[in-house]
Parts: sequence; structure tokens; C-alpha cells
Amino acid sequence: MGLMHAIMLAGALAVVAGLIILVLGKLGEAAVERQPDFRRALDRLPLGAQVENRLEGREAELRAELTALQGALGEVRRRRYALDKDLEDARRSAQAPVRVVGREDAGLNRFVAWMVNRLVQQAQGDTKTAVALDPEWAGPQMIEVWSENLADARRDLQRYFPAPLGYVLLSIQLANSGKADAAAQKESIA
Repeated sequence: MGLMHAIMLAGALAVVAGLIILVLGKLGEAAVERQPDFRRALDRLPLGAQVENRLEGREAELRAELTALQGALGEVRRRRYALDKDLEDARRSAQAPVRVVGREDAGLNRFVAWMVNRLVQQAQGDTKTAVALDPEWAGPQMIEVWSENLADARRDLQRYFPAPLGYVLLSIQLANSGKADAAAQKESIA
């Protein structure tokens, strides 16, 4: 029984010690709360919470604005890249000789074709020079074709730049409709 009494006595002392610590803690808390500095700090807590909420809101706004600006910057960079590429293409086109197939006429459609010469490309790859062909034909060359329709434009290109001589059509597209231009000219004259 002695061991049991000792355990019960230790438990009772632990409870009493806990209660004493709790009472002392409450007394200490009350003493701190009576301090004027604590009162001023306590009065400023709601204001601090408001400032914190405003700062968090402003931070969220700034993060959203930063995200939007980063997206806009990315878009501007993409546009600048595209414009730089267009500028380089325009410079290259301006330096390249203009080849025209057909007669420019307000009633005809204007097609823009891009062609290369595989024989020139092969000769440059073998470090030889192709006889009687301009070395610029190794790269795509722009050709204006004036014709009634796409089929006629392709036929005219094949007549001027035959495939047996190594010419290959890369692409062709309608640049503007001559019939629409003719109608616009008639309206401007009237």
C-alpha cells in the first residue's frame, strides 16, 4: 500500500503545483496587462491588423500586375522578334533581284512564288560553282507572277524555270487580286 500512497501523493502534489503555476501565470498576466505600454500596444493591434490587411491586398495587386506585365513583356518580345524577322526578310527581298513572270496588268492576279535551284544547292554543297546560274539560287528567290489563276501561274513558272534545270517551286500564294484592284481603280476614277 505504501507505493500506492506515494503515487497518489505525487499526483496530488503535481495537481497542486499545476494550480499554483496557473494562478501565478494569471497574476503575472494581470500585472503585465496593467502596464501602460501594454495598453498602448493593445490599442494599436487593430490598426496593425488593418495595415497588415492593406499590405497583403497591395501585395496581391502588385503580384497580379507583375504577372500581367511579364505577359505583356513576353508578347512585346514575340512581336519584336516577328518584326525583326520581317525586317530581315524585307532587307533580303530588297537586296535580291526581282524576277517577274508575265505582264503586270490591272486585270490579272499577282502571285508571289518562292523557288530554289537544287543544282545550285548541290554545287555549293560540293564546293563547285554551277555554270551559268546565279549562286543566289541556292536560297529561296521571290518571283512575282502575273496571271489569271493559280494553274496558269504554275504553268508560266514551269515554262520560265523548268524542273529539268533544277528549279523547284517551294510555295506560291495570291498576293492581291487584279480584278479587285481594277474595280478599285474604276471607282477612284469615277
